[in-house]
Amino acid sequence: MRINQKIREFLDGCPHWEDYLDLCVSHHEPRLIYMIGRNFSCLAKGSKSNQMYLAMAVDALSTVVLGFEIGRKDSRTVWNHLLERMHKRGIKCSTFITNGMRQIEEAVQSLYPDADLKITYHKAYRDKELTCCLSRLPINPKLFNEALKSFEFVKKENLLHYIKDLNGHKTKELLKASQEVFARRLKERLDNKPRARIDGLGTAFKLRFEKFHMLKDNPYPVINGWIAKWMLNRLEFGFSRLAVYMQMPVASSFKSFSCGSLPELLQIGEESPILKVFVVEIATRALQIPGVNFTCEMKLDKCSLMM
Repeated sequence: MRINQKIREFLDGCPHWEDYLDLCVSHHEPRLIYMIGRNFSCLAKGSKSNQMYLAMAVDALSTVVLGFEIGRKDSRTVWNHLLERMHKRGIKCSTFITNGMRQIEEAVQSLYPDADLKITYHKAYRDKELTCCLSRLPINPKLFNEALKSFEFVKKENLLHYIKDLNGHKTKELLKASQEVFARRLKERLDNKPRARIDGLGTAFKLRFEKFHMLKDNPYPVINGWIAKWMLNRLEFGFSRLAVYMQMPVASSFKSFSCGSLPELLQIGEESPILKVFVVEIATRALQIPGVNFTCEMKLDKCSLMM
């Protein structure tokens, strides 16, 4: 399947996703970054195997791609280039999750020597912990208290300024009044892991680029455009991944991105159910980040929420 030349020319003129993200967010301090990669078919110059490799750094909270690098194959060089650029952009992070491959871990350690390295097992285990908690009725209030702690851990000043809540009191009260909504949303995300979580990004890329039997030209414009569209699309709760990353209720679109226009800040009242949904979404996602809160062994006699 060939990319129409006019579409390719249009995509060539789009901003680099990383540059656009930096315009939207001046300081990047994600709590955890996933390092993921995928092969794809390509006949571009320099690809002897008819394949190339996409390396991505993805924010755990929002699933926003913080940066990406395209190379001939999975290698330390590809990951180094990506991480060097992230470092120059001022992206700070204390924890990374990888698939355990040596070249990725060495690249992370060379640019972020003080970072804690985890593997994808920790993500799967965290999901099991939360599924175990939700399986017990009534749900223990301590689970919600953990969500409040998680929210405190990831919250940005953007959101607090937006709702005029500099000490965070309003936000906590909003979450406390939304416990049923929170539990329902957490269950939805756990039941829909492949699409709702980081797994969905890699799967979506694989499915989309399988439709191109083989890219015949420089793959960068197509991949850059695909990533931007995925980050800017509105999700089922009413906002985009970019909005979650910014922690601001904004309206984003690929059209605005292609023109270099920033997302539009929405004016939502403090009592609006839309704002409640947005805050609950952030708290739910925060609770799912591995290694943030309580240690669980999924045993009733050792359950921190039952004590």
